[in-house]
Amino acid sequence: MEKPPCRFESQETDGFSSYFGQDVLEDLLYSMFNPEGMEDSAQNLSDDDLDRLIEEQMAKWEEIRDDVEQKLSVNKQNWMYRDWLEEKMKRDFIRRNAWQELLEAIKQGKLDPKSLSLNKLTQMFPSEIAKGLEKEGYLELRNFWDSQRGGYTLGWFDFTAAGERVIAKKVLNEVLENMVLPCIDYGEEQRGFGVNPSDTIMEYDEFLHHYDLVDVYETLLNASLRRSANIFDPNDIKVRVPSSRYSASNVILIDSSNSMYGPKFRGAIMASLAFKKLLEDYFRDDELFVVAYDDEPVLVREGEILRLRPQGNTDIGSAIDFAVDLLRRCEGNRNIFLITDGEPTSSCNAELNPEENAYRAARRAAMEDVNLNIILLDQKPELRAIADNMARVNGRSTVTYVGDPQRLKDFFVRNYMTSKGLNVRRLTRRGLI
Repeated sequence: MEKPPCRFESQETDGFSSYFGQDVLEDLLYSMFNPEGMEDSAQNLSDDDLDRLIEEQMAKWEEIRDDVEQKLSVNKQNWMYRDWLEEKMKRDFIRRNAWQELLEAIKQGKLDPKSLSLNKLTQMFPSEIAKGLEKEGYLELRNFWDSQRGGYTLGWFDFTAAGERVIAKKVLNEVLENMVLPCIDYGEEQRGFGVNPSDTIMEYDEFLHHYDLVDVYETLLNASLRRSANIFDPNDIKVRVPSSRYSASNVILIDSSNSMYGPKFRGAIMASLAFKKLLEDYFRDDELFVVAYDDEPVLVREGEILRLRPQGNTDIGSAIDFAVDLLRRCEGNRNIFLITDGEPTSSCNAELNPEENAYRAARRAAMEDVNLNIILLDQKPELRAIADNMARVNGRSTVTYVGDPQRLKDFFVRNYMTSKGLNVRRLTRRGLI
């Protein structure tokens, strides 16, 4: 028996990223998650190119329209919805062929994908883009049976763990480029041996300081001001004492009840993604638990933040209890960030109404030395009154209203970085962000 000849399998080069490039691919993925937050940097010429592709296919459709109408007329059973069927065939024909022409133009170098309008692309070719992102491993498409069409059709999609990582990076970068909100305290600072830059200058003490802490500039300046004949005097030595921080353990509680549907829920998701990515990149000693709560709290696993869906009622008391239990064995500064847009509407405690249960949980958090930060996405007086009462019984709580859910991510990132002493401008100059 002869040995079959060895053959190398040719690699597929027609993947989505091979046409558009990784940067455009990630921008398209982000636009699928947050269309309102995607600003087009493309010129108007790209819109003209896309419009031209559509017009060319419309002209081709007119050339075959008579043949299509003749084929449809053969079946007498479809007379009631024949016009609808013809219109659907027209849309599918134009979109499918325009997409292929677009890919071919990019492949031949006639069109630069970076010059294309992302918003217009996703509007014109949503299913084609979704299928391409699925092949790249960023989406999972969910299809359902359409009895009218006699086949499966795209219903919705979920983001994969890889897709979530890309979107988290995009969200954090968006925040770091433009941060405008003030600071609240998240951490505790103490003087000691750490890595954070400090402005604390003091006299050298051989029992407390080592020579690595000597500030040469301040030492030489001190010696020059003394104007002594001695070039060097131990009393001239100055040290710059760095600050160190306790690690922080954090729980972000996302209200996932029905009332959060829409921009508020997306804003809470974006804040969680940005906060999580911030800690992964810059504060690796700190910890973050993401919890979604409605009638019951649920710890969100890695890669599943973007799969959350709003549903159910709001049990704030059980959510705080769940967070306190998560933080019980954690060291350092312990913080709960409660995001909500409404008053509590359910209670895990049969003896207490929803409002009383929330007060009880806030008091318990204080007894466990856990900081409670309440972030409101609605200005209802009833909600503000409940939040203020929770803050009062907790004794170590803050209440903040964020009017624009899109800015919630900025609020989290800016304040956490400021409290930790991380200088954004310095990172930007060094090219780290």
